[in-house]
Amino acid sequence: MPRERFTINPFPALALSGEEKAQLLHLGRTLIQANLERDQPFFHNGRKVDYRRWKLARERENMHVYTERPEYKGADALSDPNSVSKLPAILSIGRVPGNLDDMMYGVVNPTLEEMRIKASYVHDFSGAAVLSTIVEPTADDPFTSVVVKWMEMDIPLRMTNIVQNRDYVYLECTGFVYLPNGDRAGYHFLHSVDFPQISHLSDRVRGDLSICGFFRQIGHNRIDVCKTGLMDPAGDMIRLLAVPVMTEAFMSPLRYVYCGQMRKLTWKMEKSHAEARLHGVPNPGTVCATCSKTPSGWTFGKGRNTCKCCFRVVCGACRIKKKISLVTADLELAQRKITFCTACLSDVSTASAVDIACSQIHESSRKSRYSNQQSTQAASIQLVKGDEPATTLKQQKQAALQQLQEVNQEEAPPKEKKSYISKRSMAFMHC
Repeated sequence: MPRERFTINPFPALALSGEEKAQLLHLGRTLIQANLERDQPFFHNGRKVDYRRWKLARERENMHVYTERPEYKGADALSDPNSVSKLPAILSIGRVPGNLDDMMYGVVNPTLEEMRIKASYVHDFSGAAVLSTIVEPTADDPFTSVVVKWMEMDIPLRMTNIVQNRDYVYLECTGFVYLPNGDRAGYHFLHSVDFPQISHLSDRVRGDLSICGFFRQIGHNRIDVCKTGLMDPAGDMIRLLAVPVMTEAFMSPLRYVYCGQMRKLTWKMEKSHAEARLHGVPNPGTVCATCSKTPSGWTFGKGRNTCKCCFRVVCGACRIKKKISLVTADLELAQRKITFCTACLSDVSTASAVDIACSQIHESSRKSRYSNQQSTQAASIQLVKGDEPATTLKQQKQAALQQLQEVNQEEAPPKEKKSYISKRSMAFMHC
């Protein structure tokens, strides 16, 4: 994907007032609750689907995506009977393997960097930007976020100039709710919003969407998924092109757990490398960390394979390569195949996503405080230099007062006349 599609924000900064943020929070809470009340039957009646209303559009593994039949359009709050678009509502249900916390760790993406990494694993959009952050994840709620975003979705035949890509400005909410029976369910909610300062782009068509997904742990390593919504690309002429793209987007829950696992693996690798920079790389040993055999071929100039988490040697038969997504210092998204051992992958698989997310939040907060301290220290150093201009408000006023007094002394008339500087000006300079 081109670099500028994620690193260049096509819009000016979106500054929201406290009242606007409160309205968006209320909108999110209201619609999430409405979606939860509507989707609860899918959790309690064995995920039964009314095939008179829903037509199977796509299936993969244990996920099934349905589109609403035209004769049922507007049957309930899921679809809008007054909509000009004839695009159907979409329903996605199924069960995916994994842990709910790992899934939510793969879902939450409040920053642009996290959006890019998630998109590289999930492939749910092709360009994006963060416009305004309303609620950031905290150590107490590491998976709760409310963010205003922009995203772009590629439409087939876009390179022919026959059709244009669709983009969306939307409110995204992530977090947890509790069902009436006490079960915890994660949610991922997206709903189009409109701001006058976020204008339509000339080479894209602005669409509307409203999507809400709920995820519930139903047993060891099993997650129940129910995702419903509408995606209107603003144009019935591209129905045949748009519907397949949208139904594929509703398959994204299949990749959420994998995204969370890869993010955990990246965290463990970065933590190990940070410790190695401080204390040195540990001894890799001479035998494979998995099978304890001595890898062959070292004497013939072949490089050793080492696990990038524990730095121990792994033989060619035991090494496991994973494609890891990283954002480099020059804002490039790099995807690299990196070698790991079985033990480290097993540790990461069972590691708590909540603990890792909290650790990242604490580390980010620590770096932010350190950066602020560095800025304060730099400002203090600037102030003590004798040849530097005054930088504080008080010093600026004192310097200006001294300059005015010097001008007054050079150009002052005989002593019997009044000073050029009035008492009022002097009083202002001393305030």
